[in-house]
This record gives sequence, C-alpha cells and structure tokens, in this order.
Amino acid sequence: MTQTETITNKRGSALLLTALFLGTFMALLDVSIVTIALPSLRDELRAPLSQLQWIIDGYTVALAALMLTGGALADRFGRKRVFLTGLTAFTLASLACALSGGAGWLIAARAVQGAAASVVTPGAMSLIAQSFPEPARRARVLGLWSTVASLAFVLGPLVGGPLTETFGWQSIFLLNLPLGLFAVLLGLRHLPESADPAHASLDPAGQVLGIAWIGALTYAVISAGHAGLTSAGTLAALAVAAGALAAFVVVELRQRHPMLPIRLLGRPEFGVVNVASFVLGFGTFGAFFLLSLYLQTARGASPSEAGLQFLPYVLANSATALITGRLVARFGPRPVLLAGYVLLSAAPLAMLVLTTTTPYPVVAALFVLTGAGICLAGVPTNALALHAVPRERSGTASATVNAARQTGSALGIAALGALLATGADFVDGLHRALLVAGIVTLAVTVLTALTLRPAR
Repeated sequence: MTQTETITNKRGSALLLTALFLGTFMALLDVSIVTIALPSLRDELRAPLSQLQWIIDGYTVALAALMLTGGALADRFGRKRVFLTGLTAFTLASLACALSGGAGWLIAARAVQGAAASVVTPGAMSLIAQSFPEPARRARVLGLWSTVASLAFVLGPLVGGPLTETFGWQSIFLLNLPLGLFAVLLGLRHLPESADPAHASLDPAGQVLGIAWIGALTYAVISAGHAGLTSAGTLAALAVAAGALAAFVVVELRQRHPMLPIRLLGRPEFGVVNVASFVLGFGTFGAFFLLSLYLQTARGASPSEAGLQFLPYVLANSATALITGRLVARFGPRPVLLAGYVLLSAAPLAMLVLTTTTPYPVVAALFVLTGAGICLAGVPTNALALHAVPRERSGTASATVNAARQTGSALGIAALGALLATGADFVDGLHRALLVAGIVTLAVTVLTALTLRPAR
C-alpha cells in the first residue's frame, strides 16, 4: 500500500493544489455555466422545459450516481491515476457537447461529462486529505478548495453569459479544452499517488442499482410536472425507483466494503451531514436553475445582462469564502454550518417577493444572502464529513457527501422545475418552487441544530 508523505515544499504544494483546484473548477463550472445558456439552447435546439431540465440533470444524475464508485476507484487503484483519467475523459466529453447537433445528443454527452466528473471532485478532496493529514492545515486547504468550488459554481453565469452571446452556446464547452489539458499535464508531474485497496470495493451491483433508483426517481419527478403524478409513465418510474432503492440498501448492507457506507450513515454526525448536503443541493442549486430562467424569461435580460446581474451573488460568495475556512478553524464547523443554512433558508422565502418588475437592488440583496450562505454551509459540511470517518475512508466519505449534494441538485432541478411548470404563469410557478425550497432547507437546519453536538 502506497502512503502519501506530508507535503512540505511550498512550491510543490502550490502546483499540486493548482491541478486539483483547476480540475474541481472545471467539473463544477459545468453545473452552472449551462444554466445561463438554457434560453439559447431552448431556441436553437427547440428544446422544451423537460429537455432543458435533462440537459442539467443528465450531468448531475450521472455525477451523483457514479460519484460513489469514483471514490472507491480512487481508494483502490490510486487517487492520482483515477483523478487524471476522469479529468481527461471530462475534457473529451466537453468537446462532444460542443459538437452536439440536437438536444438528445447534448443530453447524452452531458451524461458522459457527469460520469467523468464523478471521479474528479471526490478525487480532489481525497488527495487533499491524504496530502495534508494535519487537521488544522487540512481545514484551511479544504476551505480554499471549497472557495474554488463555490466560485466555479457562481462564476458560471458571469462567464457563460458573454460567451453564449458572443460565440454561441458551444463556446461554454470548448472552454474546457485548454483548461483540461493544462490541468492534466500539471497533475502528471506534481500529484502524489496513494491507494488503500483493502478499504475499497467496486460493488458493481450497488452501482447499477444506484444509477437505477436516482435516474428513475429524477425521471418520475420531471414527468410528474408535465404529465401528472398519476400518469402511467410517472407511476412506472416511481415503482422502478422504489424497487431499485430497496434492492440497493439490501446489497450495500451485505457488502464487506460497500460503495455507500450505510452503517456509517447511522452515526448521527455523518448521517445528518449527508442529509444537510442533500438539501443544500436540492434547495440552493435547484433554485439557481430557476433564477437563471427568471432573469432572462421573466425580466427579459440577455445572457450577458443576466450574467452581470448575478455579480452580487459572486461577490458575496467570494468575500465569505475568504473567511469561512478561518471561521471553521477557530469556532469549529457546527456554528458556521448553522449560520450558512439559516441564510439559505431565509433567501428563497424572501424571494417570494420577486415579480417581473421587482427593483433590481432587491434582487441583488437576495443574491447576496444566497451567495454568502452557500459558502458558509458548504465548507463545514465537507469538513464534518471527513472528520466523521477514518482517514483511510477519505475517498468514500468525500464521495458520499458530494454524491448526496449532487443527488439533491438533480432532484431539486426536477422537483422545482416541475413546480414551475404547474404555475398559472412563470412568476406563480417560481413562487411555488421557492416556497418548497425554503421550507425544506429550514427543516434540515432545525434537524442539524438538534442533532450535531457542539464541539467540546
């Protein structure tokens, strides 16, 4: 078993982190950068709302369902090797997205992108955990990593708007080609290798069942918004999802080294952190999908204008990111996490005031709440997940908490998009979706406050 030595050389640490941060940036940028191009995709590819949801969810479902295997692959075959393989595949899939001639092909290419990204994000977290074993330093590095991850998500509209308007929607995918090549070359030289094969399992049966239940449930939720909850297709998909989920739990409980550590989820700290991570994806990232449509559809903004209107979101997130890691190191993750989730509960409920004529300063203030809340919630969520398990399970732990978030994102886009479609008009549907997002996030905030013990 190869063990990674602690990184002491500052230049080596910087180059190592550059490769990890750039890979993470690419993988998460492609979650949000596409949202700003949705109206253009709708018009050029003649895609209805259900296909627009799948252009986003094709990525997030594959990312969520395969991320657990991504963590196990990294632990078993080498974290560096798997990370770089995923990054290479992601770059090639981005080219396929740019060359897509129809919505169906784009959805398929996005699914391949998501599958490749499933080893990039947990791989980066696991490599950080192995390279920086000292808790305080690891917390600071994870804070920086989370900053990059958050910036990737919030910078998507700012980057995607001008690119889409100037060069077409294909350019948002072509951007990944030079970035991916640089990150791979840098990683080949500077990333350390490590593996813990005795603590990893590929679990092919669990993987197939995981894809089945997440994919079927997402399809059912999207279908319910367009065909109705009692339609044959929706009911069939719900039945498949329920059966696959039950079988998944049984298979995972019988595995010696399961893909999803279900028994670890029985630990209050690890279990509630993953619930919180799921709701972070459901409420916040799901609402982000709607807000991009709101700016362009309800307010009539161009892609570039919509990207600029997200600037308060970006600035609030960036400013909060500068201090979140230090706050976690000083006060512990619990109070910082709760502060973040309180903001994320308040923001969508406050957004119920939004109409087609709401003054932009009001919109900007609500974006500030959301941008700050995401960073305050995300950093301690990751830190608590890694703290709750042994170091040799870092790949599995990071994959689990990220898979929970991505599963929440996929279902949030599906469910909130379905609620949007049921409204009398766009604003009415938006209010219904935001109300649900706020209530769900508030509920998990209360659960987290009651379950997580204060640090002693």
